[in-house]
Amino acid sequence: MQGKNWRELAARAAIEQDPNKLLEIVNELNEVLERQQRRERNVRTLPSGKRILFVDDEESIRLTLPPVLQERGFRVTSAASVHEAEDLIKAQDFDVLLCDLNIDREGDGFKVLEAIREINPNCVAIFITAYPGLESAQHAIQTDIDGYVTKPADIDELVGLIERKLLARRIQANGASSSSL
Repeated sequence: MQGKNWRELAARAAIEQDPNKLLEIVNELNEVLERQQRRERNVRTLPSGKRILFVDDEESIRLTLPPVLQERGFRVTSAASVHEAEDLIKAQDFDVLLCDLNIDREGDGFKVLEAIREINPNCVAIFITAYPGLESAQHAIQTDIDGYVTKPADIDELVGLIERKLLARRIQANGASSSSL
């Protein structure tokens, strides 16, 4: 759906005769408009730094890391799969993506990264992985990931990384907004 814009969908809806297909087009149009509105809102607003989407298929990690991050002042929403993460990204706004690199399949954390960056390009994105590899690290660098942490992660280092990256985003956003005045 990434390449479709609302004008194309509206034009298709205007000429569609089949009511079922028309309903599909209208639903898709609503989704595209909602995504565009959220993207514009996220570009205009500075990250609060408190909303984390944590994605990991390992239940033990999903049960232990979020409470620790919550004690540090973050609001954490967890997902166990790529599909669940994509649904949450569509429904909520996040300042930080903390994502396992290999969720359902090897390297599919990049799918979650792509989904969140489509809606919120300013979101801080950090991969965590038990299986670091040169190729995945290079791909992470090429996709402009903010951090790459190996499991088990040191909580103080992880929180420090999140806070530094959020601060850098706020400084960058403030600089961009003051230079456009």
